[in-house]
Amino acid sequence: MKILIVSGFLGAGKTTFIKELVRRSGTRPVIMENEYGQNDLDAEELKQNLPNGKKEIKILEFMEGCVCCTMKDSFVNSVMTINCGLEPEYLVVEPTGVGRLGSILNNLRPLINDKISLLKPVVVMAPQSFASNMADYPSLYSDQLANAGIVVFSKAEQEDPAFLEEVKTQVREINPNAEIITGHYSNEPDDWWRNLMDICPENTAEISGSTGIFTSETFSQLSLTKARVNSPSELVVLLEDCLRGELGRIARAKGVLPAGDEMLRFDLADRQYAITGAPEGKTQVVFIGTDLNQEALCRRLNTFLPYTQHTKTLEHKALRSYTSF
Repeated sequence: MKILIVSGFLGAGKTTFIKELVRRSGTRPVIMENEYGQNDLDAEELKQNLPNGKKEIKILEFMEGCVCCTMKDSFVNSVMTINCGLEPEYLVVEPTGVGRLGSILNNLRPLINDKISLLKPVVVMAPQSFASNMADYPSLYSDQLANAGIVVFSKAEQEDPAFLEEVKTQVREINPNAEIITGHYSNEPDDWWRNLMDICPENTAEISGSTGIFTSETFSQLSLTKARVNSPSELVVLLEDCLRGELGRIARAKGVLPAGDEMLRFDLADRQYAITGAPEGKTQVVFIGTDLNQEALCRRLNTFLPYTQHTKTLEHKALRSYTSF
C-alpha cells in the first residue's frame, strides 16, 4: 500500500485537489478524511463530486481525532486495518488544516516496510494567503511547507506571474528541495498525476521542522447542526462580519443552512467567501479560528451554543467507520 498525504492550511483547496487527483491519476484509492468537529462536509463533497466510474471509492472519515497528535495511535491502527482489511494499492490521507505535517509523517514512519510505502507528501497552498498565514500561524504553516515533497499553488489563476514567482522564492527558503507547481495543477500532464502516486521520498527518515506534539494552542471550532438565517442577505452580512474580525479571527468557515425559503452553501477561506445554492438536506456549519465569539455566532445563526462546545478545542477523540458509495 502506498500512502499519499495531501496537506495544506484551512481552506487551501485540498479536497478539490484530491478530486482532480482521482480523476487524472486513474487510481482508485481509499481516502481518509481527518474531519474536525462533527463536520463531514469535505467527505460529503467528495462523495457528490467524484468522477463517473469512481463512485465505488471508499472514504474513511476520521472524526474528531487529530491524526498528528491526540489520536495518533488510533490513526496508525486505522492505517494498519485498512492495509490488512481492504488491501488497497493506495491510501490518500487528507489531514485537518491545523495538523502538523511533520508529526503525521513521524507517526507513519514505524509502518514503513516492504509492503507499505510513503509517497512524497503534497501540500496545497493559496499564494495570496502566504503572507498572512505566515504572520498569523508561522510555526504551523512553516511545518507544513518544510515537510512537503511537492507544493501546489491553488486559487492562483488570476494572480500576477511575478507575484507567484515571489511567493515561490519565499517557499523555497523554507523548503529548498520541494517541487513547486505555480501554474494551475489541472494543466499538468497525466504523467505528472500518475507520478504523484509512484514516487517515494529518497530519504524516508528525514523530517523537517517541529515534529513534537501538536497542542492546537489557540485554535478552536464551533460545529452546529441547527442553524438558520432569515434571508440570503443576512448570511452575506454575517460572512462580511466574519471577515472583519467582529466574531473572532475566523480562519475557515463552511456549511449548509436554510436562508429563508432556500438552502444555501457557504465557504469562507483566504479572507474571501462564496455562497451557492444547495440541495435540500441536513443543516451543518463549522467555524474554525482563534478567539471565536461562539455565543455571538450562535445568536446570529438563531441557535444555542451546544454544551459540548463550551470547552471544545481541536483536541479530537472519535473515529467514524468508513463507507463505500
